[in-house]
Amino acid sequence: MEISFLNVEELSRMIDGLTAEDKEQLAKQLFTKLSAEAKARVIGLNDCGLTVITGSFVSLNSDIAINVQNSNSSNLDAEAIVKALIEWKKSKQ
Repeated sequence: MEISFLNVEELSRMIDGLTAEDKEQLAKQLFTKLSAEAKARVIGLNDCGLTVITGSFVSLNSDIAINVQNSNSSNLDAEAIVKALIEWKKSKQ
């Protein structure tokens, strides 16, 4: 019995053949398995000076804090919030 492994290029070609919906589902599954630091690097927060904290928190010595009470709301545009925070942080530097 032979076991074969895919290299990164082969895996990339397979992913390129997926539908947009399948790619999104795969990305979501992989993203949830990343550490908080890796997630920040992937979405571009590692160099902006922001820290993403989930759950309850108390803000100490912070310039800004946003506490989203109901993240299941269909009106919440998390991407817009993150982009605004990144731009705000860049303007402060």
